[in-house]
Amino acid sequence: MASKEATIYILDVGPSLKTKREGSDVSRLEETKKVLLKLLANKVHMNRKTVYVSVILVGSDVTNNDLATKDDDGEEYQHVDVLQPLGVATLDLMKGVQNDVELGEHAGDCMDALIVALDMMTKFCKKLKYEKKIYILTDSYSEMNTDGSEQITTALHDDNVQLNVIGTDYDVEEEENKPKTLTQAQNEAFFKTLCEESGGDVFSLDEAQDLTSQFYSKKVKPAAVYRGTLDLGDSEKFPDASLAIPVHMYGRTMQAKIPTAKKYSVLSESAAEDNLPGGRTGMVNASRTYKLKVAGDMAAQEMEEDTEVPEDALEKAFMYGRTIVPIRAVDMEALKLSTVKSLTILGFFASSTFQREWLMSNVYSVFAAPGNPRAEVEMAGLVFALFEKNSFALCRYVRINDSEPKLGVLWPEISSEHKCLFFARTAFNEDIRRHVFSSLTDIETVTGKKLEKHRLLATKEMIDNTKEFINALDLMNINDGEEYLAPETTFNPALQRQMQLVEFRALNPKKALPPIPNALIKQLLPLPELAAAAQPIEDTLIRLWDIKKLDKPSSGKRGYRASLDDELGKDGVALDHEHGLSGSGDLLFEGLAGNPHGNKRQKSESMFGTATSGSAPGDPGASGVAKAGSVFGAGSTLSRGGALGDAAASGMISFEMNAVREIGTSDPVKDFEAMVKIATIQQQQGVRPAGAGFVTVAMAVDQMKAMIQKVITTSFGDQFYEKAIECLKSLRGFLSSADMTKYGAAAGVESEAEQKEAAKGRVETWNAFIKEIKQMCLNTSISPVRTDFWELVVKNKKELGLLTKREVPEGAGGVSTEEAEQFMTETTEDISAPAADEEAPAPDEDDLLALMD
Repeated sequence: MASKEATIYILDVGPSLKTKREGSDVSRLEETKKVLLKLLANKVHMNRKTVYVSVILVGSDVTNNDLATKDDDGEEYQHVDVLQPLGVATLDLMKGVQNDVELGEHAGDCMDALIVALDMMTKFCKKLKYEKKIYILTDSYSEMNTDGSEQITTALHDDNVQLNVIGTDYDVEEEENKPKTLTQAQNEAFFKTLCEESGGDVFSLDEAQDLTSQFYSKKVKPAAVYRGTLDLGDSEKFPDASLAIPVHMYGRTMQAKIPTAKKYSVLSESAAEDNLPGGRTGMVNASRTYKLKVAGDMAAQEMEEDTEVPEDALEKAFMYGRTIVPIRAVDMEALKLSTVKSLTILGFFASSTFQREWLMSNVYSVFAAPGNPRAEVEMAGLVFALFEKNSFALCRYVRINDSEPKLGVLWPEISSEHKCLFFARTAFNEDIRRHVFSSLTDIETVTGKKLEKHRLLATKEMIDNTKEFINALDLMNINDGEEYLAPETTFNPALQRQMQLVEFRALNPKKALPPIPNALIKQLLPLPELAAAAQPIEDTLIRLWDIKKLDKPSSGKRGYRASLDDELGKDGVALDHEHGLSGSGDLLFEGLAGNPHGNKRQKSESMFGTATSGSAPGDPGASGVAKAGSVFGAGSTLSRGGALGDAAASGMISFEMNAVREIGTSDPVKDFEAMVKIATIQQQQGVRPAGAGFVTVAMAVDQMKAMIQKVITTSFGDQFYEKAIECLKSLRGFLSSADMTKYGAAAGVESEAEQKEAAKGRVETWNAFIKEIKQMCLNTSISPVRTDFWELVVKNKKELGLLTKREVPEGAGGVSTEEAEQFMTETTEDISAPAADEEAPAPDEDDLLALMD
């Protein structure tokens, strides 16, 4: 087979293809485009520089080909548009076919397109070895000029070009003739004759859709992993009594690994293309640094943890027991075993003595070196000798000089296609794992007596029914002897699914991902007919073996996560198994081991500072709430359920929320809610503002604002826009709350005037922030411009707009409804940053974002 491929696809886009087939929801053109995209996707997935494709449109409103002429003698090769000349298949070509190819207003001649394709093929391939194919996708509705078809047939035959035609209304075998016009019938008959003479075929659109929807694997060009000699005896010491056969070794089975994701930088993508080599974006250069890890005995030497160590100062070390033994670079050469590239037969053994579990690698095919007749004769003699003697050859394999020697076996393979040797690695002593299990046929008592009857010994009836069960699920006799799930027809579901999703996402960046194909799911499930046939035998086996379903026992040692789920409610609030959700601190602490300390105050240390609990009812120190407030309300908190006041009052911080000190990118809304809740509980417990674990509501709001800006600016396209919208809704919902007590704030800690002042500060905080978001999105000096995100905000203006006087408590500020509407609809305003002297004075931090005492 030629290593180079040249394929030209001719797509008919004439006006007749705007109609729909019976039972179809889309036009004939859309159906043929989907088939063409599948054919192109196969070429793109191959990712080979020697695979060339071209797409030609016939019936297009544009004429773009080398043979087109228009003079006094007439017009030739009109309405034939070469969308792409022969070149490497790319995603851009697929996008062009999907998005840019439209119906033409003029009927084209497929014969003109075929002649243009042959001319392009001849000029590109010349006399070089190529696998040449031409595909025509048409409805054959337009008339064709078949004069000179003999010359086309000769050109196809002489240049070894295979012609295939896909017709939208062509007849399918075993079906009645479909209704078609006289022109369509004549064109179909003409194409069938032309395809037969060129070695091609004619497909109906249904057949093409079935073929292209099947799973496919990437074609891998065979590459020899070993080129050398297969030695029998020492050819250097005994040249007359030894054999050295020139051979090439190719991979027969190699694991197809799932492609890994490439490193991609959103910041690099947003940079100007002029500043990047070749105009490419998203490139990342990885670097590695080594830093000193300070041990206990090194701390006394005042060595810093972040001290960087140059790579050339590193040495390799190996473990000897529990001791690290460093090996200098000059000694590393001594660790290498000096070997010479070779494949040497050590001896022969009977194939019946070989154990299958000894194989531990891929399988390789060993052929005689191509173009060497003597090597072919010698290889054939060795293959047939091993076959007749039912023997395998044990050999020593060294792929390249100074590589590790491997032990392997060679066995003969004789078929109608080829005669060769198969090679596979075998295990050394260190590679074998020996496990001893109890006997399935012999059961002995402690005195050594063998038992003939025991509940663990299978009876003859059990064994016979098990054999019947195995025969009922035999995969070798499916559909008149056809093997089911043969490796040649069974595809890796994980690999195929990834290929499908990557291809879909490349062509449809914003659409929802398609579901898993049923064919992929059914491929690794038992056949329904086999399962139905084996069901009676299965029921018998269940009865004979007394098989029963056991409930999963609860282990004595349970994991932290399981115990946490039992003790925490849906919102991370501790549950009392008798009373449900703990409603107060008294109810919660009364359930702790009989409350051995009574009502005495218990002091506990936590990562947030020193807190007290268990105070007697009515003790003024129980709440520990300071009078100082903030714009967010004293002790305010936020919950998805909206009713966490009891939990806050109980002083419980869930284990899940203990580690939340800052808002992360994974679930910023959840982190924001957790920080607000922690801040409230810390204030109510009187936690002192000391240490890294101290949290305030002001910190949560500031971090949420910074996270929203980060999510917007680093989003690749609109990938993270939905997350940013959810964050904005959560922040606005918190800042616009008229009654902070419903978020868990302790009642009575603020006067009415203080509450109004706090509400006014919250309103101003939100209105100022949403204006910053608009300025950031519409500022053309920032790359990339995020106008599409602001359009999304405008669509949600009821939930994300400026806070109006109607939405906030009386006296809390807010803008008018007209001003809020104008702000969302106005897009041509001057969004440049205000001058320093025009900026409004910043509110005093003590008044707006005061730390909780």
